[in-house]
Amino acid sequence: MSLLLLIFSLALPASAGKKNRPVNIAEADPAVRRVPAPEEFQMGPGDRVAIRVWRHDDLDMDVTIAPDGTITYPLIGKVEVSGMTYSELVHALTQAIAEYYDDPQVSVNILELKNQKVYVIGEVMSPSVFQLSTEMSILEAMTRAGGINPTSRTQNVLLIRGGMDDPELYAVDVKSIYTKGNVDQMVNLQRGDIILVPTRTITNVSRYFREVSGALSPFVAGSAIYRNTTSGGAQGTSSALD
Repeated sequence: MSLLLLIFSLALPASAGKKNRPVNIAEADPAVRRVPAPEEFQMGPGDRVAIRVWRHDDLDMDVTIAPDGTITYPLIGKVEVSGMTYSELVHALTQAIAEYYDDPQVSVNILELKNQKVYVIGEVMSPSVFQLSTEMSILEAMTRAGGINPTSRTQNVLLIRGGMDDPELYAVDVKSIYTKGNVDQMVNLQRGDIILVPTRTITNVSRYFREVSGALSPFVAGSAIYRNTTSGGAQGTSSALD
């Protein structure tokens, strides 16, 4: 099912199109909603780390992850680190250095995070990209994006998580958070999360498709989701929804 069809399903009545709808966040594993521990943050281009190897000062270095997601390290050469957590990077470096030194003691300290971005698009006043420097909830992100438009449907906000090629999709009833204090709908954001606030009604599918595609295209062009939304899905559903 393409992202576009999922967006349309969110705009339909709750009784319609239940198959293949995103999982409600309250029914998901509680770990989905919590703030990631520092060691769980995934690293990416622009992030800076300090690598230290005990008793091997020649291997100590501060390095910035390159745009292609790699670092270049003595002895080892180029290492693909994008998407790794702290512990995964320590393990990878330890294994690689062990080819040259016995029992290397490797530590990694995160100096600067520049790749912890989240995206808020759709029916908000100011679609935005935010850098996660501390914990941020979905409600805070929407507030920082200027709040919602009158045409928004906040009972079914779409959270896209886990990479654009194989995403996890969750529906979040944001309205129930601020009207009922429904904490089981509150979710803390992680690197790469995309929050899509859908419109209350879709009166013109072709126009809405263009608007959503335009909002998504700056950062998902070429991904599987974006290819799905641009492969004719709008034409295939317009007669049913127009």
